[in-house]
Amino acid sequence: MPKCPFATWTPISGPSGSYTSGPFKIVHHTTEGSSASGAMAAFRAHKSDPHFTVDGTTIFQHVDSDQAARALRNQPEGVQTNRDRAIQIEVVGFAGKLKPKATLKQVARLCRWLEAAHGIPRVWPSGPPKPAVAGGDPGGHNRSAANWTTKGGHYGHCHVPENIHWDPAYSAMEAAFMLAAEFSASGTITNSTNPMVKALLDRPAALGMAAFAPQVMDDHSDVGEP
Repeated sequence: MPKCPFATWTPISGPSGSYTSGPFKIVHHTTEGSSASGAMAAFRAHKSDPHFTVDGTTIFQHVDSDQAARALRNQPEGVQTNRDRAIQIEVVGFAGKLKPKATLKQVARLCRWLEAAHGIPRVWPSGPPKPAVAGGDPGGHNRSAANWTTKGGHYGHCHVPENIHWDPAYSAMEAAFMLAAEFSASGTITNSTNPMVKALLDRPAALGMAAFAPQVMDDHSDVGEP
């Protein structure tokens, strides 16, 4: 029963069923809101729970990672999405903005645990998520069904077949940090001198404040399984 030992168990709608196929993978979403509580209210309203919601202080776990979550669109015909061993993380933040460093640290720590628990490789099989352009969808997302169904690793919501959202839109620095950061058992970063880790840690906080209004996706209103 893989429940993350440093997560807060917070069930909402329950799993969408058992996994049916595929290698284990991690799917990164953004909540398109500024609070975990707001995100979880949306999950409850739409029955669109991920496995985890993560903000700068807390990792909330809603579904055991040995069962399928609900946050992806899944068409009646086509590839399986939620149940294709997709472990889903909702990052509190906006695709159209840089993500808070504290939140990214929490997400990366969780990813290291999931990789170890489920044998997930530390790669982006469909390439890293594309960063936002002027706060909006950069387009050109690789939603390869062949990659999704045969290759374990990290995916953005933007990489999932049958889905239309473009989150998480990590910057190149954020995507590199997500795979590079290493942690002690207590959650302290242990390789802060690694260039891909140091770059994110040294990023000025002011860069997170964009001058433009981000293009916000309607979150969890058109995805999820009943």
